Amino acid sequence: MLGTLALGVADPAQACINAIGTDHQGRHFPLHEEVGERLAERLTSNSAKAFYVGSARTIIADAKATPDLERLTKLAILLIYQGQHAQSARLLLSIERRWPGHHETAANLGTALELAGHDAPALAWIRLGIRRNPAEHFLSEWLHVRILESKLASVNDPTRLTRQSIAGVQFGDATVPPLPTSRPAGNDGRPVSTYALNHAFAYQLGERMQFVAPRDPVVANLLSDWAALNMAGGPMENVVALYALARRYGADTEVMARREAEANRVLKAARGNQRLGGRCSICEPSDP
Repeated sequence: MLGTLALGVADPAQACINAIGTDHQGRHFPLHEEVGERLAERLTSNSAKAFYVGSARTIIADAKATPDLERLTKLAILLIYQGQHAQSARLLLSIERRWPGHHETAANLGTALELAGHDAPALAWIRLGIRRNPAEHFLSEWLHVRILESKLASVNDPTRLTRQSIAGVQFGDATVPPLPTSRPAGNDGRPVSTYALNHAFAYQLGERMQFVAPRDPVVANLLSDWAALNMAGGPMENVVALYALARRYGADTEVMARREAEANRVLKAARGNQRLGGRCSICEPSDP
């Protein structure tokens, strides 16, 4: 995510959803997560922001009446959603001094600092949050580290964010790419599974897109890779939806257009049939 908003949005993979997806061979399969347009709607919604801003009066009153760790953390999150990033960072630093060692504080501070334009200290706090809690944000916070590293590296190389995969995955130019055999290191330093990679894209983008409006090369880069991952082993509905979002954020390549056209072709051919037996290779934690 853009940052790790403790006490924020629940893990999207835990939602009670039953849907039907279509693999790149046109076969249907069940899955328990948003697919296609519903996925796009979740990514572009601001439900967490609406909750915090709508509860602002209560959050502020509670923090004044009982300025404990939980209530002050909620206030810091509210300040982030209100766009008061520097003020939130100052509050989180005071929370760290008063109640040191909490992974939520480190991760939230990384968020506030990045939004305030301070990527280097943000990276330090995000890394500290992972050290404090190796399972930080459902094991997806390694992707936030890579985002900040890429942003810092792009300061002297502005085209880096359009040339290199932020997530560290390669799909080549094939219309239907293979699943990546070389995958980035997760929170624990070991290569993530394709399921964990899929989950990291879902979680981190679900948070980041609440704060980052089009056009943005980081979000475009992540959406493009996530769409390619779905082309390799996920629902074609997601390929279409994610590439459409990637285009809104500034991505536009020949490979992307070719994959998008193929996904649409498969979906059109599969429409109305009852052909089952498909498999989503990235939707279940089955590989090591």
